[in-house]
Amino acid sequence: MSKTPQISSGQKFINDLGLYAIGNIGSKLITFLLVPLYTFFITDPADFGYYDICLTAAFIMAPIICLQLTEGSFRLLIETSELSRRRSIITFTFITIARNSLLLGLLAVFIGYATDIRYLSYIVIYGIILCTYDVCIQITRGLNEIKTYMFLGIFNAAAIAGYSLLTVVIMDLGVPGIFLANIAARITSLLFLELRLHIVKTYFGLRYISKTVSHELLSYSLPLLPMILIWWILNSNNLFFIKHYLGLDENGIYAVLCKFTGILYILANIFYQSWQQNAIEKYNSSERDSFFSSIFNNYFYLLCFLVAVFPFALRVNYFWLVSEEYRSSADYLFLNSLFVMSFSMASFFEVPYQCAKRTARILPSIVIAVVVNITLNYLLIRSMGLTGVIISGIATYTVAIIYRVIDTKKYTTISVAARNLIPVVLVAGAGVGFHTSWSSGSDILFTLILIGLFIFFLPKQLREFAINKFK
Repeated sequence: MSKTPQISSGQKFINDLGLYAIGNIGSKLITFLLVPLYTFFITDPADFGYYDICLTAAFIMAPIICLQLTEGSFRLLIETSELSRRRSIITFTFITIARNSLLLGLLAVFIGYATDIRYLSYIVIYGIILCTYDVCIQITRGLNEIKTYMFLGIFNAAAIAGYSLLTVVIMDLGVPGIFLANIAARITSLLFLELRLHIVKTYFGLRYISKTVSHELLSYSLPLLPMILIWWILNSNNLFFIKHYLGLDENGIYAVLCKFTGILYILANIFYQSWQQNAIEKYNSSERDSFFSSIFNNYFYLLCFLVAVFPFALRVNYFWLVSEEYRSSADYLFLNSLFVMSFSMASFFEVPYQCAKRTARILPSIVIAVVVNITLNYLLIRSMGLTGVIISGIATYTVAIIYRVIDTKKYTTISVAARNLIPVVLVAGAGVGFHTSWSSGSDILFTLILIGLFIFFLPKQLREFAINKFK
């Protein structure tokens, strides 16, 4: 096998990774900067807390409206360049969203007459617009318009900021102003996307409906719907156990902890998007297994680097990032970084199912994970506190990883390099150092030592790539 395809495959992966990074980090940074703005002009924490609940309801509503065709449309579009097939995929997706949005609107009218739910109309409209926007950006990815996808993320975040200044600051509309800003921004972004790619004009038409394609889309997407709801249960039951057994104070400390380790989630999600696209594109190639193995081993090394270094570097800055009441959350930074790593590795082994269009086989691992998580939370949280919650999460995703590694052998063979033992040892050493070091000076020293060791043991492929980029 020649080396040229591997180099081109790796280079494409890195290029896609860079584009996803620009789009995600840029949009997340703008969104993050809006939080102080909202909290300054919405002075009642209860109002902002209720808005957060409404936002959660809209996020849950969105995949139900589109029946998870966000994932299905992307998966089928990325593998085809045939115009008629693309038209069938996009037409069925839009019709499904329109039909379900109409049904939801009628249901909302009935609920509005039967009971009084504050901001119900905003929740429903935002859920529909959010669903439509999410589907369209996945269609953009599926059409391989990654630069447009990247720009759209930044454009949408900037539009939210602009409309927020109008509705929240100038018009002083409070929580409804936040909803209006987000709705208006996504509508503006959708209009921009249509002007840019002409998706509706080129690909939508009732004459393009294909029963075969519709069935294929639903077969891929519908198994993902219960998984979204189960993931929601899995991610929210931690808060329930903490609130019930440890109280709201510990819940607040855990929330602050997750805000900071959420940085690792963002980085992992950037990788996941590039990995998902490139894995699907390479799945039927002769170099599939070597490509998958190479990506896995390099990703594992980089994850270990982040988990080892990130907690030390963050704890050094904790004194000015977090008020004194929440600084005890720093004690859990290392463990929670391991938790994020276990989640990221479990997500990595979800992609082979998508490549093989066997999404229903993801479900057993998630059901097992929920059972393990709830059981361990019940057993550990009362004796170990927040440490028990995090250990429960790590064990949960480790079980999911083991299940998926075994089960995905049907679709691909990923070879784990022996050199992966080196970053594992470094992470273990970092864990010991983190829980025995209690001064900023030693944290800085550990950070520098770990960076030096990870650079010294950098795998050949990553080293060559870094040298080439530097040159």
